[in-house]
Amino acid sequence: MKKSLLVTIAVVCVGVFLMAGCAQRPQPIDDQTVAQATASASAENKQQEQSTLTLSATETVKVAPDVAYVSIGVRTTGSSAEEAQQKNAQIAESFLGAIKAQGVSEDDVQTQNINIYQDYEDAKKTVMENTYKVTVKNVDSVGAVIDAAAAAGANYTYSLSFDVQDRDTVYMQALSKAMESVGGKAKAMAMAGGYTIVRPVSITESGAESGVMPYEYAAGAMDSKLEGAATQVTPQDIEVSATVSGTYLIQ
Repeated sequence: MKKSLLVTIAVVCVGVFLMAGCAQRPQPIDDQTVAQATASASAENKQQEQSTLTLSATETVKVAPDVAYVSIGVRTTGSSAEEAQQKNAQIAESFLGAIKAQGVSEDDVQTQNINIYQDYEDAKKTVMENTYKVTVKNVDSVGAVIDAAAAAGANYTYSLSFDVQDRDTVYMQALSKAMESVGGKAKAMAMAGGYTIVRPVSITESGAESGVMPYEYAAGAMDSKLEGAATQVTPQDIEVSATVSGTYLIQ
């Protein structure tokens, strides 16, 4: 009797253990279940999907120029290339010494162009043109430098442009203003449409720098009536611009 009862208890225990194991065993997931889960997740993502707002802003900073670049040339004519070159060298030496006396450093004078060709009006003669790029770091002395060069024999062509030496710092100021401006525009546009800004998705920067147009000064146009008159140079402000484009998540 006792043996029979023990067997019965053992069978019951085994059955309970097997049932518990079956309850914990993971059930296989069929393709239909996976498809339903994917569809549900996709629907949820679509519900959470938000609109974006893309716009750009350009800001400009104006500063007074603190450097000038002058192109000064010497043009000579000779019966041979050698004669034209010798005349040119003498005048160039004279005017370079004159502009250095105005405070221009030797390191701020660079040969820009040398051109030797047959005279178009007289085929028996040769013309030599020698142009120098002169950097004038004292903008107030630009007129005096031009006058000194002309007085020393420079006679070819002058072109003048202005800039700022630390352009990067000025550009960063414009970039900061553009960044602030594009953020303000985004908030205003979102609010006007009944949205709010969630966060920026992307911000890109593109430079749109521009300076003043070069001032052209033709030495050949000078005549005796202007002798003794000082060249007046009035530079414009330099404009440095930066553009920022942004895309913002809105809801």
